Amino acid sequence: MKSENLYASKYGGGYFRNDRPHGGKDVMPDKMPGVMPLSDSVLTGALRESRSAGYIFPRHMHSTVEIYRILSGECYMDIQSKTVRCAEGDFIMILPDCVHSLWLTEEAGCSFQHVHFNPGLFSKIVLEDDGIQPVTLLHAVLFNSQSCYYFPSDPAIDRMLGKLISLYSSADSLFSAANINVTLMHLMLHIIDRNAPDHSFASLHRQNSYVAYTLDYIREHYEEKILQEDIARQLHISDRYLRRLFKTYMGLPLSSYISIYRINRSIELMQDSSLSLTDIALRVGFNNSQYYSKVFMKTVNTTPSQYRKFIRK
Repeated sequence: MKSENLYASKYGGGYFRNDRPHGGKDVMPDKMPGVMPLSDSVLTGALRESRSAGYIFPRHMHSTVEIYRILSGECYMDIQSKTVRCAEGDFIMILPDCVHSLWLTEEAGCSFQHVHFNPGLFSKIVLEDDGIQPVTLLHAVLFNSQSCYYFPSDPAIDRMLGKLISLYSSADSLFSAANINVTLMHLMLHIIDRNAPDHSFASLHRQNSYVAYTLDYIREHYEEKILQEDIARQLHISDRYLRRLFKTYMGLPLSSYISIYRINRSIELMQDSSLSLTDIALRVGFNNSQYYSKVFMKTVNTTPSQYRKFIRK
């Protein structure tokens, strides 16, 4: 089954999710206290930008989704462990909790459309509810690709990006936030349709829900000790099967994902000057600051103190 068949049907008859127990019936949005209103815009930036030859933005990561549509010239992005060359006409979307950098050679500059948005809204939109855990649009975006989406743009993407930039520049217009959020939903569904997964998850509802449950568990318990066997036990599957399934969907081992997720949560806390790095390490689930620094260095290729100085600039 192609992903467009699954998502077009599910989205058309889908619903917003609250914290209802699994197996509960669909309810109207006004009865669902966990719903994020469409009036709350998740777009944090949408504009056209240019960078001169030789520009470098070093390794970093964040909780937002980042989109580039190259208009002219070229740039390079180091995303996780691979380098991607982006040229005119290319579209690239970098997922949350993904280490990446942007750099240009000394020979050419680059102009591009640049969009940032918080994906939290998508965790409220259920696409599939046939397994242990509802699969949301955010889940689908995450495990339908590994770190990023990269391909030539198309007229539909160009049209939606242009609309987002226009709406963002005139955010005081009537219902602009709702219009922005609906456009982002359509954009995500279109991108998923274009990028059929290798693991054919579209027809494997229970596997989808296993990975969705694991992602949600990490998000809710990252401050605590997380044991992979505990997650597997709650799902009534083997630890080995969970690890294999998670790596197939997410492109990296479950233990590595947990570490990266914690590191990114620590980066968010770095803006609070009242917190020491030791405080931050303990808050995101590391036992001590030495191990936190070691994992941070391995993940971002710099120390926590150096990174903190970088983001404060």
